[in-house]
Amino acid sequence: MKALLIGINSKYIHPSLALYQLKKNTKYDCQILELTIKDSISRITEWVLEILKTNEFDIIGCSCYLWNIEYYLQLIKEIKRFNKNIYILMGGPEVSYDAQYFLSNNSSIDFIISSEGEESFDMLLNALDHNNDLNNVPNLYYRKDNNIIYTYHKYPDLNKVLLATLDVAHYKKRIVYLESSRGCPYTCSYCTASLETRVRYFPLEYILDILYQLMINETKIVKFLDRTFNANKEYMIKILDFIDQHNICTTFQFEVVVETISQDIIDKINSLKGKYLRFEVGIQSTNNEVNLAVSRRQNMVKLKENIFLLQQTHKVDLHIDLIAGLPYETKESFISSFNEAFLLRGEELQLGFLKFLRGTKMMDMIDEHEYVYDNHPPYEIIKNKYLNQDDLEEIHQVEKSLNRYYNNNICPHLFNYLLDNQMVSSYYDFFKGLYKDISHYQKDELFVILDNYLKDLFKDDYEYLHYLLKIDYLENFKVRPKIWWKNPPLKKDVIFKYICSQNNDLSLELLYRYSIVITYNNLIYVIIYKDFKFSSFRFKY
Repeated sequence: MKALLIGINSKYIHPSLALYQLKKNTKYDCQILELTIKDSISRITEWVLEILKTNEFDIIGCSCYLWNIEYYLQLIKEIKRFNKNIYILMGGPEVSYDAQYFLSNNSSIDFIISSEGEESFDMLLNALDHNNDLNNVPNLYYRKDNNIIYTYHKYPDLNKVLLATLDVAHYKKRIVYLESSRGCPYTCSYCTASLETRVRYFPLEYILDILYQLMINETKIVKFLDRTFNANKEYMIKILDFIDQHNICTTFQFEVVVETISQDIIDKINSLKGKYLRFEVGIQSTNNEVNLAVSRRQNMVKLKENIFLLQQTHKVDLHIDLIAGLPYETKESFISSFNEAFLLRGEELQLGFLKFLRGTKMMDMIDEHEYVYDNHPPYEIIKNKYLNQDDLEEIHQVEKSLNRYYNNNICPHLFNYLLDNQMVSSYYDFFKGLYKDISHYQKDELFVILDNYLKDLFKDDYEYLHYLLKIDYLENFKVRPKIWWKNPPLKKDVIFKYICSQNNDLSLELLYRYSIVITYNNLIYVIIYKDFKFSSFRFKY
């Protein structure tokens, strides 16, 4: 048996780890083909058929997610037209929780493996190779005599599952995914992770061996797939200790439940030698009624307290998540959630929209809350009894402004000043007013739009905010950029001589050839662009 495993990824930097896992855990010959959704389905089909013309495969495997399912459904039809004898196997979260539907409505699909597939995949290939009974293969859906058969459910033993993290092609140039556990102890109604509440762990020494290889190879980003990294405190501390001991330059990203982080974990983070942690913090809503409706019990007082303590360590970046469209969340309630979450000052505030994923409890709540959602992936909310389409469109506009100006981190000086001085009463309204329906922005256009907005919104403080905004703009470049403001006349001879008198490392030649200087009252800001990097200095005149 020879298998072709096709991954249609959201981006090149996001490898299809599931396919590498299948290949790692079978004795059969497997070839992996990774593509992206940036390619058209016609181009993808052309590439795949060219491979099939020159290689003989018995089975083709597809790892199915929200972003690629429609690509696969078109692709497999063409594959079957090309060779009806090739088996088509599908797996992944998009088909696992409604396998009956996909098999009933897509005659090109021969098999679906639900749940974790490493053991099942190898056993399926073995059964097909030796014409053995398919009913011995766990987690398998297949057709027999016009009926859809399901075998039985079984989780593989994680002591026997091999991790393929280091086998991913060009992993040092991509985001590297690693799982030290599977399952989630929480039961959030909108999340497929809630369908397996028993948390199982890979052997710690095995995880540490992989981590060591990633660190000594100076991998850029490692993202742990564990749904709740701090579910096991002892396990978490041992991993953090090991990272701290061996890390060179790698950034590690984890999903955590912040309010359950204990003081000794915070102390451990505070003691780390460097700043290389990112924590994803799923708040989703600050409204307790909303959280209870989706089986979340969230202690906002403790959550805010722990976020403050983590930020005081200066050792971790926090990425905070909200979801628009949850039950009982009105527009007013969502605005309150947004403003509370923004004031927590995470490095990123990710604003998502409720999606109706197959298998989740949200599918049973549609009628009660009058949900209407898109029947095509990603199955996103259109409206419910609390938010109409105009409300959700407005929230989408806020999301776009938030991503452009805050999450992209292009204006840190400006936003830190606004937050430090409590100058904005509602950041939801701030980003709503900033929205412009322009498809493609140049960076200078973004800053001009924001500058004009600040001029209207903060008339008394505008001149200093304008000064900060210019600093932010200049620090977005490694070479001298185009200036979008009018510089007042400067007595360069006088100012440059003064700057040189204040800093012996700066010379008149350096300032004249490589600098941009801006002033505000008695403040002088100098930025030097040289050798594709910048250095900045501040003086009082």
